[in-house]
Amino acid sequence: MAKQRYVRFWNKRSIVSLIGIDYPILEKSEHDNLAKFYLAGFLVLIILAISFCSVFYAFDLMFDMWHAEVLLSSFFSLMFFTIYIFLIQTFSKEVFPTKYRLKFFNLSNLTRLGFVLLIGFLLAQPIKIFYSRDLLDRDLQTYKTQLYDNFCKVNANLYANELNKLKDDKGRYLRMPKSQTLDDEIVKIDYATAEIGNRINLANTSAMSSISSSNFFIKRIELASKYPNTTFLVFLVLLLFLMPIFLIYSISGTSKYYELKKQNDKKLVLTEYSNFKIAYTLLFQRKYNLSGIHFYEPFIDPPFNTIRKPLPEYLSQEDFFNNLIEK
Repeated sequence: MAKQRYVRFWNKRSIVSLIGIDYPILEKSEHDNLAKFYLAGFLVLIILAISFCSVFYAFDLMFDMWHAEVLLSSFFSLMFFTIYIFLIQTFSKEVFPTKYRLKFFNLSNLTRLGFVLLIGFLLAQPIKIFYSRDLLDRDLQTYKTQLYDNFCKVNANLYANELNKLKDDKGRYLRMPKSQTLDDEIVKIDYATAEIGNRINLANTSAMSSISSSNFFIKRIELASKYPNTTFLVFLVLLLFLMPIFLIYSISGTSKYYELKKQNDKKLVLTEYSNFKIAYTLLFQRKYNLSGIHFYEPFIDPPFNTIRKPLPEYLSQEDFFNNLIEK
């Protein structure tokens, strides 16, 4: 019985920890908003799985080595996932003392939100390619044919002037009276013409091989964008990336869990700050034999430092002389 209880506890703890929830505080709050935290945690796990599959498919199109694909996919998917987790854990729920008292739409949160959307958009590209892969194979074959035809035209134009010159020279030699010297020149022209033809054919063959073997990853993204279903798919992926953020942020900052968390964080800060001041005083006493040295605090509410101490009152010259006379 105890073992089963520990397993259930560990599962709960691991799921909510993915989104930065302090499970001991959550227990003290009597599992306040537990359903939203669970749903956000499961969505984050789904995002991790989608990230790995998306990156793996992208590298599968680029490389042909399964071990490299697995290693690179693991690295990049975990990197994106770690950045995503860091971003959703640092969204501020504090109300700053501004004129309009904006909670979510402040510069800090909007910057993080933009980065989350960027990660979601990048990971959505391989997904939309995979979704429309059958249509893309047809479009890509048409594109490859056009690309090869254009290359052949450009390749032929590179040697057009040289071939025309050789053709004109041969025609001029043929109109002249026959001689051994002219026959030798005509043979040389034929050889040069054949060599250029071989060079053109070799370049065309090499281009055909390169075009046929290339997966055109970026071109696939461009071609897939013309299908409305892929746009809707990208929107769904972005919505998935935003859902954990909105679920967490929909919980009020004054809820029981966040109130306990703020109290716990404040207590921790005050304790550490008090220990720092004690260590500061002991340092001067031990190293310089100076007692009664305290850390100067220019604020009324250290260490949060939101209210500065009032400036000292300046006395007039008359008050100065009166003080001297009295003394």
